[in-house]
Amino acid sequence: MTFHLSELFRKYRAWCPNSDARPLRTAPPVLATPPVTLNPAQPGGGAGGSGRNDRGIKLTTGSIRLLVRNRQLFWFSLLTGLVMIFSLVSNLYLQFISGMALFPGTGLTTGPASAAISWGSPPWIALTFIIGFVSTFVTYYLLAALIACVSFIHSGRAATVRDGLAHAGQYLRPLFSWAMIWACIGVVFSFFMNPSTMGSVLVNFGIIYGSMAFMACLYVLTLFVVPLLVLDNNDIVTAVTGSLSLFRKVWAEILVCFIIYFLIVFVVMLICLVPMIAIGFSGSASAAVAVVVAYMLVMLILLFIGSTIVGITITGLYIYGKTGILPAMFDGKQNGY
Repeated sequence: MTFHLSELFRKYRAWCPNSDARPLRTAPPVLATPPVTLNPAQPGGGAGGSGRNDRGIKLTTGSIRLLVRNRQLFWFSLLTGLVMIFSLVSNLYLQFISGMALFPGTGLTTGPASAAISWGSPPWIALTFIIGFVSTFVTYYLLAALIACVSFIHSGRAATVRDGLAHAGQYLRPLFSWAMIWACIGVVFSFFMNPSTMGSVLVNFGIIYGSMAFMACLYVLTLFVVPLLVLDNNDIVTAVTGSLSLFRKVWAEILVCFIIYFLIVFVVMLICLVPMIAIGFSGSASAAVAVVVAYMLVMLILLFIGSTIVGITITGLYIYGKTGILPAMFDGKQNGY
C-alpha cells in the first residue's frame, strides 16, 4: 500500500529523487510589450505624387459637384460678382479722374486733360484704400459665409445662405482687420502697377508683372487665413502662421487644383472663341459685336461661378490639411443637402 501510494505520488507530481530524467522543456518567457499606436495619416505623407494628384482631382470635381447639388450656393456667385463689378468700375473711374494709364505700363490714357486727382496724392491714396477695403471686406465676408455653409454640409447639416451669413457675422472684427491689411497692401501694389513714365515700356512691364507675381504668392500663402478665422476662431497672427503650415502640407494638391481649373477655363474660352472667329470671317459687323458681348458675358459668368467653386475647394483643402482625411463629400461618398 505504501509502495502504491509512492508510485502514484511520483506519477502525478513528476518528481523522483533518484531520477535521471532529462530537464523539463518549457516555453520561452513571453515579454510584455506596450501596444503600438499608429500615427494618423498626414497630408502628403506616404501617398506619393499619384495620391496627391488623385486628391487634387477629387477636390476640383467634388467642388463642382457640391455646387451643382447645393444650388443655393449660387447666390454667393451672384453676390461676389456684384462686388467684382463694383471694384472694377470704381478702379476704372479712379483711373479716369486721375489721368492714369488705361493699361498699366503704357501711355494710353482716357481721362481729362487736367486730372481731378493727381496720382499718388493723399486724396488718391485715400480713395484707393477705401475702394480696396470695401471690396476686400465684403469679399472676405462672403467667403467666410460660403466656408461656413460648406462646413455645415460636411457635418451633415442643411446649409442655407442665411445661416452662412449669420455665422460669418460672428467674425466681423478679424475679417475687418484682415481686409484692412490687404487694403494697405493694395495701395502699395497700386504704386508698382503705375510706375513712372520715365522708364521704358519693357521696364514698366517687368515691374508690373513682378509685383503681380509677388501678390499671387502672398495670396496663396495666406489662402487659409479666412477658414482659420471662421472655423478655428484664431486671431490674425495665428491664422497667418497656421495658413503657412497648411500650405506646406497641401501645396501639391493646390497646384493640381490650379492646373485643372486653368485647363477648364482655357477649354471654355477656346470653345467660345470658335463662333467669334467664324462670324468674323462672315463680315457682319452687328453679328460680330453681338458675339463679342456674349463672349464677355460668358466670361463674367464663368468668373462669378468660379469664385464660388474656388471657395469650396479652399474649404476642402483646409479640412484635409487639418485632419489628413479627404472629406467624403469631395470623394463622392456623401450627398450634400
